[in-house]
Amino acid sequence: MDSILQEKTDDELVLLFKSGSGAAFEELVYRYKNSLYQYIMTMVQDEGAAGDLFQEVFISFFKHADKYEPRGKFKSWLFLTARNRVLNFFRDRDQLTSLDQTDEEGNAFLHDTLPDGEASLLEELTGRETEEEIRRAALELPQRQREMIYLRQYLSFKEIAELLDRPLGTVLADCHRAVKKMQRILAAQQGAAREVSL
Repeated sequence: MDSILQEKTDDELVLLFKSGSGAAFEELVYRYKNSLYQYIMTMVQDEGAAGDLFQEVFISFFKHADKYEPRGKFKSWLFLTARNRVLNFFRDRDQLTSLDQTDEEGNAFLHDTLPDGEASLLEELTGRETEEEIRRAALELPQRQREMIYLRQYLSFKEIAELLDRPLGTVLADCHRAVKKMQRILAAQQGAAREVSL
């Protein structure tokens, strides 16, 4: 990759691409290939479909870049496009379960916020557990909570609220509940592992 392009912001790369730079487009794909693919894979749990959806996101950008207005939100736009593709994927397969419904525990539209300092709970998970343990635990979460855990790795709470078109308080509360549930799952996994090893 071109070191000069690597130093450019997303919006600068978009402008370069709009003026004809194929290398700028390649840099954007390279910049987001891991995080965007992992997000899609987390949601669809199908490698082939995830690869196809990832390509569709960038094909859509390639075709419609002239309509994108650089305002410092390319990453959010990219994840929103990916989320829409994922929802279409489920809709096309007649398996759509809304990410915006309340789950069996009532985890949905609570308009509260987290006490000061608790927003860092998500980051603490990755400090104490292995990546594989977290991945396995995330698969046990309802889809809405799994999405929240994944998005928080790459986006701020404000960006997530904008992406999902939800109040910031709802996003904070949803993320808090997702982390708490992850902690319970991880504790149960560790307890089971200790029993097996005894």
